Amino acid sequence: MSRSVLLVDPDVDALGDLASKLRSRGLTVLLADGLEGALEQARREEPEAILISDALALSDDFAAGLSQGKGLVAVPRFVLVSELGELRATDLPRGDAEVIARRLYALPSRFAAAAVPPDFRGDLGQVSLADLLQLLSMNRRTGVLSIVAGAGPGEVWLTDGELVDAVYRGLEGEKALYRMLALNEGSFAFVEKAPNPLRRVSVPTSVLLMEGMRRIDEVRRRREQIGEKDALLTVAALTAQGPEVQRRILESLSAPRTLDELVDELPFSDLDILAALQQMLEVGSVRRVERGALRVELGGSEEMTVLGAVAERLSAQGFRGRPRVVLAASHEHFPILSRSLGRIGDTTLPAQTSVAPVPRLLATLRLTDSADLDVFGLPLDDAYAPLWALSVPGSAVVIRLDAAGSGALDELCTLTQVRLVDAAELLGQFDESDPAQVAALIRGALQAAAGA
Repeated sequence: MSRSVLLVDPDVDALGDLASKLRSRGLTVLLADGLEGALEQARREEPEAILISDALALSDDFAAGLSQGKGLVAVPRFVLVSELGELRATDLPRGDAEVIARRLYALPSRFAAAAVPPDFRGDLGQVSLADLLQLLSMNRRTGVLSIVAGAGPGEVWLTDGELVDAVYRGLEGEKALYRMLALNEGSFAFVEKAPNPLRRVSVPTSVLLMEGMRRIDEVRRRREQIGEKDALLTVAALTAQGPEVQRRILESLSAPRTLDELVDELPFSDLDILAALQQMLEVGSVRRVERGALRVELGGSEEMTVLGAVAERLSAQGFRGRPRVVLAASHEHFPILSRSLGRIGDTTLPAQTSVAPVPRLLATLRLTDSADLDVFGLPLDDAYAPLWALSVPGSAVVIRLDAAGSGALDELCTLTQVRLVDAAELLGQFDESDPAQVAALIRGALQAAAGA
């Protein structure tokens, strides 16, 4: 962390409570309940600031003893006061951890007084990015701080000591900066350059650093609560309109993604995405997916030969093109179905898809070397019912996923002598985001239509 502080208070309960709040804001907190413990901690850990309870601050013996500690004379000291009257420069309100953290982050770094060459480089394992930015800010430097880490390169631009832009692995602005502040391995190099004309960050550097350090622990905590880093997430149920971040999460998870992929893709802060995702996992609108479900086969080699023959036999004579099955559902289901179909065996997706609620090709499945199967989507919007006749006649089977437009669809299938099956009758509860279930649905529908 960018700041370590020694907290000295004989009240053990108050000591623990304040220490917890300060640690949540990115500070490293050392604890002592008296002079002896304070001197021992200071000698071993070399804190950058000392916070003293007002009771101890009134003791001349404590002040004298602390001043005798080796190397502690120059360490900034603050008194934690409970009475919030007129505060001195060295007073801090005991009950306001945010104010305390802000004051501590504003302190000069240990190396701030060292001579800083125009260009320099180093190791993030030795100097944190937060300390580097504070050093450059205090010296009102203009240029670019380049970061090279295992996850990818990044850059931070400063003008007269103020951070104006940041990029990291395709991320921009504050989101890129907050991600880089968590790095503790890699190298850095600062080069003086003319001011960057692009300004995507307008928050003062001191505020950014304090907020960034607070977010590091909060993001880490929420990631641990969500689960494994490589867990795959996808939509479990379409929900009513919610906050924009939740709507964008649902759009992104129409195809399974890892947590890292999700937070990289969306423009919101990592913390906002994680908070929204946690809530969606709890209510069941997002779920985890087994990695084995990412790619499935429609059937075994012998089964595919049989399915190819069934599809050919079920297709009515006099109709051109490949055999086809039709998935009939409400319009909003098809983006998710297209993603799932794309993960079934040897599948080809159309280069372009329509967003209008009209019949369209969703995918082409390879059954055998000489037989393919088209999968059409039939949006069950009654206003477009006259267009259903473009897809249903000549189809091997129509699979109904929900009850929308059911009466008109029944009549059309009866008139055209095409078998209509319901997904619920074949599989029970059906999840269109699961490629394995979509494959089982198509396979079962073909077998049901053939009388198997």
